[in-house]
Amino acid sequence: MYRYLRNTHLFLGLFCSLYLLMYGVSSVQMAHSHWFSMRPAVTETHAALAPGTTDARQVARELMDRYGLRGEAERARVTPDQLSFNIARSGTVYQIEYSPATGNTHIRDNHAGFMGMLNRIHHAKGLWHDYWVLNAWGAFVAVVSAALFLIGATGIYLWFKLHQERVIGAILLVISLGYSLTLMVLARSAW
Repeated sequence: MYRYLRNTHLFLGLFCSLYLLMYGVSSVQMAHSHWFSMRPAVTETHAALAPGTTDARQVARELMDRYGLRGEAERARVTPDQLSFNIARSGTVYQIEYSPATGNTHIRDNHAGFMGMLNRIHHAKGLWHDYWVLNAWGAFVAVVSAALFLIGATGIYLWFKLHQERVIGAILLVISLGYSLTLMVLARSAW
């Protein structure tokens, strides 16, 4: 039993390490944004679509099919003269302005690069997106979250089985718990 739990603990730790590294790097980027260049590269293009469409999803689908845009349509604003919305994916936002009268479409591509992508996937949540990649990311985050609980449980069990390590393990566990609870209280009171 000990060997099986030790191997489970090891493999779960290896699996989760890349996700935790990504969250750590993106947390540093958010806390110290002046250390990183987050200015997106912006390109603008025009497209001619069929006039008369008043549905943002229909315009978005046509742009995705004809011009290869990828992402999820969001933030639609409809006026009699213009249909504006975004097609967003991690690190890239296409700002779309479509004229129902003429079909003229202005596409502004904001590409934030690798750090921008890390920032956006740090904030991504849920499994109900139109863009399948965001749903896959949400599923992996759920698996990693469950794995972290298993790592904690197997770690405590493995530590408890090593009799000569109990004292130092208990001291480290108490220090870790005190440190994290103190940080949570300080972060909560700062808001």
